[in-house]
Amino acid sequence: MTIEKGFFNRMKKMQAIRMLGSGMDLGELNEYAYEICFLLIQNVFMREITENINRTRNDMLLITERIINDMDLKCSRELVDRIVDGTLWYRDPSKQESFNARIYNEDTRKKEEFSFRYFKVDRENSHWESGGPTVYMLSEESQEMIFITREILEEFGFDLEQFYTLQLIKTGNFVKARSSIDNLIARVRVLINREKEYRMDIIRDPQNIFFDRNTRGRKTEEEIKSQFEDEQKVFQNMFAWKNRYNSLPEDKKTEAEIMFDNLERARLMHDSLAKHVMENLALELEIRVKYPESFWNITNFSFKKDIWQNNIVKNGLANMDDLEKLMYSFFSPDIEFIYPLEWAWAEQTIRTKRNIKKLSQIHEDENWEFRETDWKLLTDLYTDVFKKLMDKGEFSILELNEANDYDKARWLSQKENIDLFMMFVISETVLESNYTGEDDRLRLFKLLCEKNPEFRILENRKLLAKLDRDAEILNWNELSVSPYTIYIEE
Repeated sequence: MTIEKGFFNRMKKMQAIRMLGSGMDLGELNEYAYEICFLLIQNVFMREITENINRTRNDMLLITERIINDMDLKCSRELVDRIVDGTLWYRDPSKQESFNARIYNEDTRKKEEFSFRYFKVDRENSHWESGGPTVYMLSEESQEMIFITREILEEFGFDLEQFYTLQLIKTGNFVKARSSIDNLIARVRVLINREKEYRMDIIRDPQNIFFDRNTRGRKTEEEIKSQFEDEQKVFQNMFAWKNRYNSLPEDKKTEAEIMFDNLERARLMHDSLAKHVMENLALELEIRVKYPESFWNITNFSFKKDIWQNNIVKNGLANMDDLEKLMYSFFSPDIEFIYPLEWAWAEQTIRTKRNIKKLSQIHEDENWEFRETDWKLLTDLYTDVFKKLMDKGEFSILELNEANDYDKARWLSQKENIDLFMMFVISETVLESNYTGEDDRLRLFKLLCEKNPEFRILENRKLLAKLDRDAEILNWNELSVSPYTIYIEE
């Protein structure tokens, strides 16, 4: 096979990886040098993309010392200095030279010098004029090492991927930014799928509300809201750079436009994720209120007590072969059930008539959840809400306490009525009457403007939310909502 085009550039990346941690005399730590240096780079990178300026040489010494302690290794301060200096510079630290290697270039057909660093100076945050220390940031070679596998991105999470994308946009690196935005979109898809799976899990077994919290962890509603708000602010910071690229050459400007189109797609998917999260929170609330007995349902029959203790231990077995038959379902590699073991035994529980009725009701509600949204009803209900936003600048959910029985029934007739209000609460939005995307909040505003053109006065105004911690919650037996107020930013 001939040498393919791009071999030289590919080998430069490999060389940076190969030389990491090499050439250091660390004694017993020599075999750990590569891992320690890579962890140092990863820690500095996480500080860089979260705009933490604690990235000086002294900070690196502390980071390295902590890494070695976490690895249950022992090391002198002299060796810590050697590790940090050996990652910052090549050979003699006093000369502060770049790393060098000779690599074959397929174009010139000869070896060429390749010079690189793992860290470079962050000039923006190194305030030398006021006597400040040198702050470091990752070189492109180190960034390639960090993002060479997607598994590392899984460790960092959605918010850090956002910060990395923002840094790429700031530096005008549109090609890498587009790739990073694609990763954001893929990550949001994963999170949306998790929410969908979690929804099916709690419909099938409501006790998963307590026992299966891997989807969002054990975060409160306020923490989830705050997280979405922070992520929306990062999106806004990204879009704030859009107008700065109007003076670019036409080819670069086209790249920027394509990148921001993809970024808008990522933002809309993020809004869709917020909607799924809010729907699941509403479903949890509905199950807690309507079907509390689904959490109390404890089987009155157990293997340990009724089979093992009351029969086998007390009376013994007629034949030892019976023990194998009994334990087969526990330990056989070829079991019939597709659920985990505790679910498999739950399938054998004899259910009462009351439980059968309860399951029937849940299936009816499950079908009801997927009815088509009545947008005419939504528009009618939110007309009064937006009139108060237009006249007073705000609307509190507690104002619904004044609703008569007829209006209360209308608000409770479909879950989207309250869900949309909570969508306004969980993340800020800029009102657009000509919106054509998937954001239900802006779709509602568009329909309201078509019905009442006077609402166009709110065009391009930002809608925010706040929580009145001293007020009572909205409590309608079927529904319990914290005292949120949505308002128009001045």
